[in-house]
Amino acid sequence: MTSDATPYETPYTPYPGGSMPPAATQPKQGKHELWAFFWLALLNTLIIAVAGIVTWWYVHGH
Repeated sequence: MTSDATPYETPYTPYPGGSMPPAATQPKQGKHELWAFFWLALLNTLIIAVAGIVTWWYVHGH
């Protein structure tokens, strides 16, 4: 287990155009980015669902 002060090197080789984080990205930062993506994806799903419900209500409710 590495501490936050210890440099961390990912075992995976990045490739051109890939979405791999830089090799020096700490696990804590990587987890933070995953949670940020999770909440952003959830927010986007909520926005799409609300837009669909409002559209359906507008078409069928009026």
